[in-house]
Amino acid sequence: MAKKEKVQLTPEEIQEKKIRRSNGWTRFWAVVVAFALTAGVFAFAKTQSAKLQEESGETTTAASGSYDTAANANPSAGWSDSGTSTDNAASSGNSATPGSTPAANSGDSSGAATDAASVAQLINTATAQAVNSKVGYDWQRKGVVENIDVGNATAALDRIIHTVDSNANLNSVVGGFLGRGDKSETVPKGQTLDTIDVPKDDGGTEKLYHGSSYTLKATQLQASDIQGLQINGDTYTFTLPDSSNPDRSGNTPLSRFCNDIVVVDEVNSEIQEQVGSAVTVNSLDASYHNIKVSVTIKDGKLVEMSYSFAADAKLGIKAAILNINGSGNLTADAKYSNFVY
Repeated sequence: MAKKEKVQLTPEEIQEKKIRRSNGWTRFWAVVVAFALTAGVFAFAKTQSAKLQEESGETTTAASGSYDTAANANPSAGWSDSGTSTDNAASSGNSATPGSTPAANSGDSSGAATDAASVAQLINTATAQAVNSKVGYDWQRKGVVENIDVGNATAALDRIIHTVDSNANLNSVVGGFLGRGDKSETVPKGQTLDTIDVPKDDGGTEKLYHGSSYTLKATQLQASDIQGLQINGDTYTFTLPDSSNPDRSGNTPLSRFCNDIVVVDEVNSEIQEQVGSAVTVNSLDASYHNIKVSVTIKDGKLVEMSYSFAADAKLGIKAAILNINGSGNLTADAKYSNFVY
């Protein structure tokens, strides 16, 4: 019988396979870390219980408290394959007065959006139309996760992870949950990133991990959200004010713009899917900054939208009789393009 010829994959197919494998590893590592953390905490609690009860009944494992990296981080300059780059956002940051006239405006004067209030309304209308029409689009996201630290537990968890994969560590494991790495999908008209099926290596399909967080959103921007506005023809670039602890209700400028945020209830739910109530997330302090946005709208229709941000967070975890404080940094850069109406 003739030997089966090996199929040669294109560079694009190889990259897609790596992404699919990464999605599977994300779920696997979520289980590993959850169980490793639980096992480690309970083992520590057992050996130290007498001492803990003698002192205060609780021990707090303090994180390093150092997350200046994200505060000074510069998200990637945008997408090289696009005519619009997130790096075109106004360099003045939040110095502009909300609702002020843009510093540069090459648009016409025939009723075009030229101030923060009218631009906010234009974007809200265009994104709502796109969402309600269930347009198709291409989506890309680049995420970098750094400095994941759970205090004295960090080294122990890294050792456990290294025994399974010498190339992995706490940053890469937790990073999978936060969207670490380069991701891309094409959404057919009539679907969303939350509903599409993505291929698995075994030939089956699965839902996109955290697809609901990345699905195109009908924005609810306010005039005060748009700062440092710059207009170049049909393209609007601006920054959003720093956003602390955003939630799904749109309580911050960032969450009025997109759903690419970390919410404590969702983190808690996902951890408890793996270990039940043994580990509880009782606090999350997330801060997003350096938020840059670029939106291109032509004839009222969304043509392209991109954004980038840096974030740092502190997480409080309750396990047995221990309180563990964790911290980490994230930068993200995402783009929606090639809309099909």
